[in-house]
Amino acid sequence: MENIEIINLWKQYDEKLEKSLSLNQKIIAELQQQKAKNALRPARNYKLLVVFIGIIYSALVGYFLYHLIPFASIFINLSVGIHLLIMVIAVIMYIRQLVLISEIDRSENILQMQQKMAKLQSSTLRVIGICFLQFPVFATWNIRLELIEKNPIAFWLIQMPVVLLLTYIGIWFYKNINIKNMDKRWFRMIFYGVEWSSIIKSGKFLKEIENFEKV
Repeated sequence: MENIEIINLWKQYDEKLEKSLSLNQKIIAELQQQKAKNALRPARNYKLLVVFIGIIYSALVGYFLYHLIPFASIFINLSVGIHLLIMVIAVIMYIRQLVLISEIDRSENILQMQQKMAKLQSSTLRVIGICFLQFPVFATWNIRLELIEKNPIAFWLIQMPVVLLLTYIGIWFYKNINIKNMDKRWFRMIFYGVEWSSIIKSGKFLKEIENFEKV
């Protein structure tokens, strides 16, 4: 009888211990999730500021372009138009990122949070890559037909090489700004501010939950 009682007591102890460990694991996971959400706040505030400034800036550029079209050269109109288009795309992408952060903040499922965090990281990188695509317009707005006709050598030997170089740089950054290169020096020089660091910090908290649950 004594052996049976000891075995039953031992089973009860195991059950209590298992429940306690399960509760502790749940509490730790919830705390890490909350830390991940809190870590995103600086990124959200930064993106809100970018959207606010971006909308005002795009409206001003659009107003400027509207009054510029009748008398400006086709090169200026195209350059400003491309610049405005990319700015509008960037603002839309930042708004989408704010929606993702809001969804992460409301989510309780770790897998869903990780999936949305991956989308947020990808979108944050992609919007910067898209912004680099406008590099050539900074060397095309001042092109004039008179320059091409009167001084073709200067146009083809100076102006066009600069345009091609900026085009190459823009495309290179667009193709290479991705998560695979995040440990490279040039990547860290671009993504060093509060926006990117808070996203990475939040992702680390979520990764810690995943590693803890595997133990």
